[in-house]
Amino acid sequence: MRRPPASATQTGVSLIELMITIALFVILAMMAFPIFTTWLASQQVRSATEAVLDGIHIAQGEAIKRNQAVRFVLDPAVGWQAQLVSDDSVLREGLFKEGSSRVSVTATPVGTDTVVFDGIGRIFKDDGVTPLDDRISFDVDTSTGIGGVRALRVVIDTAAATGVGIRSCDPALVSTDPRACPT
Repeated sequence: MRRPPASATQTGVSLIELMITIALFVILAMMAFPIFTTWLASQQVRSATEAVLDGIHIAQGEAIKRNQAVRFVLDPAVGWQAQLVSDDSVLREGLFKEGSSRVSVTATPVGTDTVVFDGIGRIFKDDGVTPLDDRISFDVDTSTGIGGVRALRVVIDTAAATGVGIRSCDPALVSTDPRACPT
């Protein structure tokens, strides 16, 4: 039996096979890109929400630890700071550029971007004297305009049974869901 010449056996892939593989890869990548973009924007919203929540808890913890008034200051464009009220020194800070640079943070009521915790963890308005008597919320949403991104909210509620309730929630959920925001 005769063997075919060595030049007749195929090695590697043909140009057509390579083009089909590249075309399939491009189609799959184009289908996945919108999903990936939405997922990335959602992760940035979650990261910023957790940063604000952590900052509030840190400020309250520092106030209790030091038995002194500590101020939580939110700058929606930059991040947050926990400051010692007595000398305005910065104890800790968190920047939104660290994982969540494309978010918008809005305080409600307007202008309530500063709260003060006293030495036992009670919360006061930014003057440090007037007890907080209403709910403060920080709404975190994407600033990219990408659809399908779930906005989140950080709520400081003085009507909680413990005196101060600080939590994150989802404003889009119905009130019977435990992840929903208080009404």
